[in-house]
Amino acid sequence: MKPPRPRVAITGVGVVSALGLEAPTTFEALCVGRVGIDRVAGFDVAGLRCQLAAEVHASFEGVGDPEWSRSDRLAWSAAREALARAGFPVAPRDMSLAVGGTTGGMREAEAVLTRGEVLTESCARRLLSYPLSTTAERLGRDLGLAGHTASVCSACSSGANAIALAASWVETGRAESVLAGGTDALCRLTFVGFNALGVMSETPCRPFDVGRSGLTLGEGAAFLVLESEAHARARGADIWVWLDGFALGSEAHHITHPEPNAARAAKLISTSLSRAGLGASDVDYVNAHGTATQKNDESEALALRLALGAEVERVLVSSQKGQVGHTLGAAGAIEAAITVLALRHGDVPPSGGLVTPDPSLGLRHVVGCAEHARPRVAISTSFGFGGAGTVLTFVSPERIDARNELPLPSLGVAAISLQSGADSRGALARLDPARSRRFDLTSALVSAGAGHLLEQSVPQEEVGLVLGTAYGNVERTVEYLQRIVDRGPRFAAPADFPHLLPSAAAGNASIYLGLRGPVLSVADLATSSEAAWCTALALLEAGHGRRMVAGGAESEDAVVARVLAPLWAARTPGAARGSAASLALLAAESDPMLARIEYWSDSARPEHVPPPAPECSLVLAPDLDGVAPFIALSPWRAAPQRQVEGDDMPMEVRGGVALAQAVETIRSGNAKRVLVVSVGRRGHYAFVLAEGAAA
Repeated sequence: MKPPRPRVAITGVGVVSALGLEAPTTFEALCVGRVGIDRVAGFDVAGLRCQLAAEVHASFEGVGDPEWSRSDRLAWSAAREALARAGFPVAPRDMSLAVGGTTGGMREAEAVLTRGEVLTESCARRLLSYPLSTTAERLGRDLGLAGHTASVCSACSSGANAIALAASWVETGRAESVLAGGTDALCRLTFVGFNALGVMSETPCRPFDVGRSGLTLGEGAAFLVLESEAHARARGADIWVWLDGFALGSEAHHITHPEPNAARAAKLISTSLSRAGLGASDVDYVNAHGTATQKNDESEALALRLALGAEVERVLVSSQKGQVGHTLGAAGAIEAAITVLALRHGDVPPSGGLVTPDPSLGLRHVVGCAEHARPRVAISTSFGFGGAGTVLTFVSPERIDARNELPLPSLGVAAISLQSGADSRGALARLDPARSRRFDLTSALVSAGAGHLLEQSVPQEEVGLVLGTAYGNVERTVEYLQRIVDRGPRFAAPADFPHLLPSAAAGNASIYLGLRGPVLSVADLATSSEAAWCTALALLEAGHGRRMVAGGAESEDAVVARVLAPLWAARTPGAARGSAASLALLAAESDPMLARIEYWSDSARPEHVPPPAPECSLVLAPDLDGVAPFIALSPWRAAPQRQVEGDDMPMEVRGGVALAQAVETIRSGNAKRVLVVSVGRRGHYAFVLAEGAAA
């Protein structure tokens, strides 16, 4: 009999917001109704309709290295607080890390990206802060963490998805402790972009109010310490709450507009509660996404009514965006932390800015100041661009475990797709022009490749998508910024802005193909494809669906080729640019398999890799020289080794090519077991694929 899945304990939180630099300060300010919204001071907002935001009033001078971005510094402050409140004066070396975000180092990169063709070496080096994965890399190195690492982007649900991924690691026994959360610094790109969309209010936003007129942006960070129950109890930790339920999924409806019937959002709420072994009658509080836009508040209210039924009249609902703003990639993490604090202290914070609740929404609001309601079960909802939603269910520490048991499935590869060179240029031509007219090449590559996979294995249930992409569309972003700089903010095209997010390609593909499982992007520079596989496998293993498309895609980008690629090529000789996508359909147990996945890790140690088969085993690597020390210490040191074909591929996709070649090698009968190993920025990725159907 398999042991029950570990219960996930939350043992500490840290929050940096416009209301304070620590969690207690922010929570106390929220409870008394204080508002942290004022005129933007960090950059010029002249000529914009909205000029308000919730900025963090701290410079963070002396935090980290001089090259650190503001997003890095916000994350560092919140992460250190979370560790301290969890009773970790020093983070355990085997602790894992999951970071959600959308802007990365964009605030610092903006000044460099708009300088034209001439870039000094020092300016080029500053662009190393641009990739989304940089924050996790810097934070992990500073804290000395050597466990699993993930950089997640799913727009406004990024922070919540980082927490859900962390909980998946704990539940499946892949990690005993995880530091998880989100961070985003306010920058001109997002501020002007949201202004262009016409969704920002000229006054501080008013979630769920009858007179609501749009959202207010903010910045900040929050992190939670997640531990298995056994790990927390063994060290005598104070368990603040349990994270007993979590659900991820996509609406597959529109890049910015929520699904009008709210069916998918309601299903996520019900699924998260069911996973926790709870129902609508158990819920006491909902920390709502509550952006204060007409459509989002209407859709979320409908989802709550559908999921909670008659109980919605009893359940307290509030949103903090009227006080700390919409902090984008950090929002889901900040709201999760506030939900934890509400359960811990018994106080439900109000919806700041809410004066006259919209009666058509049918919700029970907290208005003015906190209500001492002593909630025992609370959910936190997050919904992002592209329809990516996440619902977290938190339970007070004294409640017994009522969760439904979920067996760990066997995993394998059901289909593979590889596009490169001339094929990639035809990707747009193969799509419906009416539905793909705003797609960039990466969106087209992913949509065409994933569509091909699903034609080979038509899905009977919902399918998810995890896309690895190192940089996003830098060239398109630079053009957008340059237009703002040269001609003014009124020339910012509203329809273009949502497609600049790192998660845009995944979101576009999910909408085009109707994928309604978990949809998100991950980033880890040259090993982004491997990171996507690991994330998808972790979600499948934790029971979030039965099929996931995973892999990497990168498009030819003039800015990356001119500035970033040479910097990385100096460390990885022969690094190519161009356009390519390598995708696989990963599946759980009973599906037909091209190959089984026996082992996988993004923090592999040589001695932990299972031994090769007595015969017909092979080692594949994008760079044999780079992984030679790893192989020399592993049981595979005597197995034949081969560097993968694919020198014409962008380096960010080569790991996906290696995995695809491993599957083909097994399918053709040329090997019974293949080790694919890559060296990443913070360690080794390793996968062992084998022949045979799933057990």
